Parts: sequence; structure tokens; C-alpha cells
Amino acid sequence: MNKKIIKNLKREKETSSIKVFNYIKSYFIKFIAIIIFLVVWEILSIVGIFDSNFISSPSTIILAIWHLIFYGTLIVDTLYTLLRVLIGLFLALLIAIPLGFLLGGFFKEIEHSINPLFRILEQFNPLTLFHLLILVTLINELSTILVIYWAAQWPLLNNTVSGAKNVNPVHIKIAKSANFDKFDIFWKVQLRSALPNIFTGLRLGILFAFLIAFGVEMMGMTTGKGLGYFILLSQMNGEVSFIWAGIATMTLLSLTLTLLLTKIEKSLVKEKQSIN
Repeated sequence: MNKKIIKNLKREKETSSIKVFNYIKSYFIKFIAIIIFLVVWEILSIVGIFDSNFISSPSTIILAIWHLIFYGTLIVDTLYTLLRVLIGLFLALLIAIPLGFLLGGFFKEIEHSINPLFRILEQFNPLTLFHLLILVTLINELSTILVIYWAAQWPLLNNTVSGAKNVNPVHIKIAKSANFDKFDIFWKVQLRSALPNIFTGLRLGILFAFLIAFGVEMMGMTTGKGLGYFILLSQMNGEVSFIWAGIATMTLLSLTLTLLLTKIEKSLVKEKQSIN
């Protein structure tokens, strides 16, 4: 009896170790390209092919980030940029998604007529609009948030309209035959069907929001806080490693939001599939 228990314990240990090994292996394969890229970058920096006056090595960037977290303003600047982006994205969600469903799902003829106007408005450069908004609002922070919203809303609006248009009419007929009211049809059929398009638009919106936030802050037109402004000051002071630290932080921040959004999308898709 004891021998059987010992054998079972050994099997469980072997199984768990195999699972851990496969887990590590899968992540290693997933990130092997990034690892190779960073290693090659570090080697080229060490041998002097990359001039440290222009390109800092990954190890130098990590040390610079570590230093700035404890002795600099990196955390504060990161929070300022993140807050501006999140407020701009929230406004885009608040306006673009309802408008997208109205135009794509309920008033398709109006959408067909208004679409050329949207294509023109979409081409307006947000950084140019920023200076016009300052003249109107006289507040730099409000203007910054509005241009972030402007940049983020278009991919979200376009994808929401596309998702609302592509809802399967058979599903709506089935919902009506099941005596669903208008709210249930929208919530359980139209919105769920359009979710993949909405998340695609939101991912693009995050990218555009960070690009515009970075651009406005780089112009030095904010309250002296933000990653873009931090990079501008680092450039003026000739601190190359700090410039790269700011770029790396901005990239990681955008990537983190995108990955978080992907996780939320996957969980909602699983919930949708389980309901279906």
C-alpha cells in the first residue's frame, strides 16, 4: 500500500514538473525573438558598434529606469501621461460606441450620408487642432485630453459602425421570436456580436492616444509633467540614457494596456461562447 502511495506521489511530481517545464518552454518560445533582439543589442553596444552617445544599451536603460524610479520623476511623469490617455480613451468610449451603434445599427442611411464628412474630419491632424483648442479653451490640460480623445475616437467609431452593420440579422429575428425587448436585443445580440470589432478599435485607439499624448507633451505645452515632457528635458540636458528610459517606459505602458485589453476581450468572448 505504501509503495503504491509513493509511486503515485512520484508520478504527480513528474507530471507537475513536466507541466512547469512545458509552461516555461512555451513562454521562452513566445519571447525568444525579443530575447535575441535584446542580447544582440547589448553585444553591439558593448563592442562599440552602437555609439553610447546616441543609443544606450538595454542594461544601461534598465539602470536608468531603476535610478529614475527612486531618485527621479519617472513615476509621476508616467502617472500624468497615463491619466491623460485614460481620460481621453474614456471620452472616446463614451461617445464613439453609442454613436457607432446609432449609425451602424439603427440609422444606416444617415451613416451612408455622413460617412464622407467623417472621413474628412478623421484626417485633421490632432497636433494642429491642439493649438486651435488652446485658443478656445485657454487650458492646456483640457486641450491635451481633447486631442487625445479626437485621435482615439476614429478607429473606435469606425470599428463600432462596422461591427454594428455586420450583426447577423438571423440572430436578431431569433431574439425577437423569443420575445426579447429592444434593450435585450441590443445587449445580448448586437453588442456581443460587435465586441471583436470594438476591441480592435480600442486597441488602435490606445496606440493613437499614446502617440498624441507623447507628441503634445514633447511640445512642452502641458503642465511640465508627462513622459513626453520628461524626454524633452532629457534631450535638452543631453541625458541619452534618460531619453531611452522614457521611450521604454512609454512603450511598456502602452503594451501593458493593450495586453490587459486582450485579457478582458478573451474573458468576454469565453463568456459569450458559454452563453451561446
